[in-house]
Amino acid sequence: MIDSADNATHPLPVTEATRLHFSDSARSTFTVDLGQDLLGDWVLTQTWNASQQRGGGKRIVVDGHEAGLVMLEKIARQKERSGFNQVPYHVRSDWR
Repeated sequence: MIDSADNATHPLPVTEATRLHFSDSARSTFTVDLGQDLLGDWVLTQTWNASQQRGGGKRIVVDGHEAGLVMLEKIARQKERSGFNQVPYHVRSDWR
């Protein structure tokens, strides 16, 4: 907590986010993240980018970590049924 007298300040989340990344044969991509925001709320963030079109995104506050995992699994099944394949997502560690 930054200031113990401040009732609105919360500790930074310690948990790790969960991220799934999908792609299809047309080079469209879809990423879904489950993590906590600075207020401690669990948030499901979806971003997408379609070839020849603009990308987009949306954020959904979920009732907790378990509820977020259930939604994440549901979204993964929907994406796989619609022709997307889950691909490894790598974060670059060699930024210069």
